[in-house]
Amino acid sequence: MKERIRRFFEIQEEINFKEIFTNPERLFGYTYFYFLVVIVGLGIYFVQNLTLINKNTIVPFVADSSNVQTDLSFELPSNLPPVDIFKLAEATPALLEKGKAFYNANCSSCHGENGKGDGVAGASMNPKPRNLTSSEGWVNGRNFAGMYKTLQVGILKSGMPAFNHINPEELIAVIHYIRTFANDFPSITKDELQNLNDTYKLSEGKKTSGQIPTSKAFNVILIEKKDEQKLYNEILQTINSNFSKYDGLILSKEKFAGLLTTTFQNNFTETDFWNIVKSNPINYGLSPKILLLDENGKKNFYTTSMSLFSKKDGRL
Repeated sequence: MKERIRRFFEIQEEINFKEIFTNPERLFGYTYFYFLVVIVGLGIYFVQNLTLINKNTIVPFVADSSNVQTDLSFELPSNLPPVDIFKLAEATPALLEKGKAFYNANCSSCHGENGKGDGVAGASMNPKPRNLTSSEGWVNGRNFAGMYKTLQVGILKSGMPAFNHINPEELIAVIHYIRTFANDFPSITKDELQNLNDTYKLSEGKKTSGQIPTSKAFNVILIEKKDEQKLYNEILQTINSNFSKYDGLILSKEKFAGLLTTTFQNNFTETDFWNIVKSNPINYGLSPKILLLDENGKKNFYTTSMSLFSKKDGRL
């Protein structure tokens, strides 16, 4: 009996939870197997449901690039003279005066007279025009090179236009003028001037042609060719309905209608007409057999072809 009592107190001492707070390692011993069972259970569940767990519940979406339309941008022609940017790096009174004139004419309506982004035209803009006196949020940086880049390429999302068609000396002048709005603009370094010169070839000058979007150019051509297109459609319609006796000689009615339209617009003579056909009959929708016709046959073909115009304008 005494032995049992002694053993009871030994076990009670062994599971004395009060010691947990003074000896935390014992807590690990008590809970080790529970954590082991839980971790092993989670591992088994993970492996058994690996496919389900990794299943992507979000429907994959790939943008349809065929619906994305791009076009050329509108650019004015330019003939920019070479400039020595190192000599223009100093803000002389003449440059500041030139920069002020440019700023007032092109920038103050949005950025405000003193560059605080409070211009009249900028009141309804979103985002608001940049406060040029603040050092925060400059897209291309607030140093000299960054400001020049902004003037060159513009900032599309904010409505800032590009001034890449303007004399570089004027752009440099307006940068100097803008830098008078605050006294904490970064200093101009020789390295950034050199990089600027290398990037935009300022010491070489530049000539570029103007550019308009392709869609706009296409619309202009359609307007200019409206009468020609109408004549072409009328001739093609007549060929389809009244030219069956020459089916063996006309390979493409569309190309032949184009030849007749060109003949009408340029007042080509019969000799001109046959010289064009002889150069490459297939190119004008005709079989090479057309050239085997005798003189009378060629004359009849030409007369029949020109009769299409007589129905339209009474020329023949």
